[in-house]
Amino acid sequence: MKKAFYLFLFCSFVYFIPSAQAQADDDLLQLSGVVVSADSLQGLPFVSVRIKGLNKGTFTDADGFFSFVVRKADTVLFTFIGMKDAIYVVPKNLTASRYSIVQPMAEDSVLLPETVIHAWPTPEEFNYYFVKANIPDTYGTLARNNLKRKTLTTFGSSMIMDARENQRYAASQSASRYYYSGQLPPQRLFDPFAWSQFFNAWKRDDLKKK
Repeated sequence: MKKAFYLFLFCSFVYFIPSAQAQADDDLLQLSGVVVSADSLQGLPFVSVRIKGLNKGTFTDADGFFSFVVRKADTVLFTFIGMKDAIYVVPKNLTASRYSIVQPMAEDSVLLPETVIHAWPTPEEFNYYFVKANIPDTYGTLARNNLKRKTLTTFGSSMIMDARENQRYAASQSASRYYYSGQLPPQRLFDPFAWSQFFNAWKRDDLKKK
């Protein structure tokens, strides 16, 4: 009797485990789409696209396109600096293995505190204090020196990136790693266009200037 009972349990496991596995595979689908700006409908590059609550996702490419595997009823979160977060819930009743969407993102406006500028009481009083203002000549000399082309070039080359530029650079590097995940990135050693740009830069002495 016990042998028959154990045999029944074994057959039940053998029957239900593949069914459960097939049910889990049926929930998977390829979600593709494009993320656009809500006002201009232009593609947004390097938008973070991930499943809410999971460390799984991707980035949009330079044209705003993305594609990755999700499950039905997953909540997909779109985040981008300067834009309001967007959420998309994958429908539960999808029957196809592929699904495409167009996800708009609205601009996130930042409201600064109000600034009140008071004018001079009368134009005559403004002219009086403007003429009598004692501005040292050293300030004018420093201003003229700072506006020289050489000085501006030096300042521009030594300035660090701000937060937005850092985010774009980091997102670009991450998107490049995700794009070529599992394969070697393309080598431009035999790219005629790259060699053409190199020779043109050599003729213009750009390499010596750097």
